[in-house]
Amino acid sequence: MDSNRDLVAAADRNLIGSFRKLAEHSQRGAVRERDDVFTFRTGLPIALFNGCIVHRPSSVEDARDALDWLGPELPYELWIREELLDGFAGLVGELGLDTQDWLTPQMVLAPSATIPDPGSGVATRVVVDEASYEEFTGVFAAAGGTEEVARRVFPRSFVADPDVRCITALLDGRPVGTSVAIRTGDVAGVYAVGTLREARRRGVGTAATWSAVAAGRALGSETIVLQSSAMGFRVYEAMGFQTVVRYAIYARR
Repeated sequence: MDSNRDLVAAADRNLIGSFRKLAEHSQRGAVRERDDVFTFRTGLPIALFNGCIVHRPSSVEDARDALDWLGPELPYELWIREELLDGFAGLVGELGLDTQDWLTPQMVLAPSATIPDPGSGVATRVVVDEASYEEFTGVFAAAGGTEEVARRVFPRSFVADPDVRCITALLDGRPVGTSVAIRTGDVAGVYAVGTLREARRRGVGTAATWSAVAAGRALGSETIVLQSSAMGFRVYEAMGFQTVVRYAIYARR
């Protein structure tokens, strides 16, 4: 998988496959794939977990139809690939969606990247039983959600999925971070990287990311991808991740 086109296709395949996986494990989840527009819903009242991805040339009518399928009340995110943006500016304005200046990069890890040891006092472990599941969802809830929402985002069936690895990061023995690896064939994605505020700048997020990389490789995926926030971008670049395509994300809260 050498050409940029192949890497873009791999990153998009995992992005779409990961949202499909979330919907698959949600009680009210569903997906819709038509006319090069992928749409999914989990039913959770959080924009991130319902959305529409315009990843190939498509019409405004196709995108509007996909968003209508999501329903009038559900919060959602609309992802549009950077080179397709001009054709959808009118739709974004018509719908009154929240916009952000940051274009979210899809990044692919250089194959030569080696996984370093975590920093002093930092450790990670994969969720394998009820105790580690409670630990993982507890960190997610402590980051600003609730235990109920954490369990709905990451139900036990999702955590037990053979294509998924959920990871808790610890600082001096205390659970303070998370990450998730999701495999789609020969590609694995790194998701849900987060660190509790009081434990930041201690290497926890980096260790959680590397742990998800290791989990993806252990699942047999040669290509590792992620989507970066503005805050994490320089960290991921230093780790060896390279941008292959960018998306604008608009939200109905």
